[in-house]
Amino acid sequence: MNDLTTAPVIYPNEPQARHDFAKELLQRYNDLRRWAADNWPNNAQPLSASDFIASERELLLLVGARLHSGGDASRPGAAQYRDSVPMPWP
Repeated sequence: MNDLTTAPVIYPNEPQARHDFAKELLQRYNDLRRWAADNWPNNAQPLSASDFIASERELLLLVGARLHSGGDASRPGAAQYRDSVPMPWP
């Protein structure tokens, strides 16, 4: 297991490395979900997809917000929001 205090790896093509990492992370998570459902020892209360909603949401937030940050917001002193046009009320 890697120590979190080691120096970060510098990737020559960082956007592609981020994409590849996110893709592999989500694939491994889905593999873990399948394994957990297949090997769950309590047959009276089997695992279902709804048991993983919170962890999946957190993982997607991590992958989306932290891994694919827009670049501008990651610089110190940059705006912490993005301009958008809200949808009108129905």
